[in-house]
Amino acid sequence: MNSAEKTAALLKLLGLAPYVHGVTELGEKIGCSKSGTYKLLAALVQNGLAAQTLDRKYTLGPAVYILGKTYEDRIGLSRMIRPYLIRLRDLTGENASFSILVGGKANLIYREESLQLVRVAGSVGQERPLYAGSTGKVLGAFQDGRRLMDEPLTPFTPRTITSPQALLEEYANIRKQGYAISDGELNIETIGIGAPVRDESGSVWAAISIGAPRMRVDDAKRERYIFLVTEIAAEMSRDLTRGTVGDSLK
Repeated sequence: MNSAEKTAALLKLLGLAPYVHGVTELGEKIGCSKSGTYKLLAALVQNGLAAQTLDRKYTLGPAVYILGKTYEDRIGLSRMIRPYLIRLRDLTGENASFSILVGGKANLIYREESLQLVRVAGSVGQERPLYAGSTGKVLGAFQDGRRLMDEPLTPFTPRTITSPQALLEEYANIRKQGYAISDGELNIETIGIGAPVRDESGSVWAAISIGAPRMRVDDAKRERYIFLVTEIAAEMSRDLTRGTVGDSLK
């Protein structure tokens, strides 16, 4: 990575748990010396994108909040997608999430939590690989599969796909059927169902999904959830393209 790429990587790392990081740790993750990492962090601090704590560790700075607030107020993506995710959550009783591709991973950028006491844990900003998890596989299925094969397929559970050929076959199946299922791939106790969101050209730019405890999803519910996720993803694609956001929900 060059300096610009390392700086961008640092900024993303500061946004990940535990949200307070040491220089040595950050340097190891971006492949940079301690002194080099310190210089990059100093530039971020000077511009308000990072801040130093009393124990000389680093966190995100106030400028990140301003950028995020500006994005939310002016672009307002969450306002557009919220009605669809609320409906999906209420119809299924499970978490409903919206993810986009960021840096080669599925990044969860909006989520409506299940109202049930037992639900799948997760948080905005969470990253998922493109070979495991329903939204990761949906987004991965519409990328260059050959490029993705350069990444190691590290298993999370015994159900995680770790064969490049099996993954390419899974991608082909997702493109054909229009949805992805993650049954115990990231966590053995959870199931996820995701579908693509398309732009006016038909290209996939995002994905929505639900996540549920496996014990709560029988065959009948599974089929119903597939229908709901794919239908609402299709509505989002159509409405966001036409500028009629939320009309179908009235």
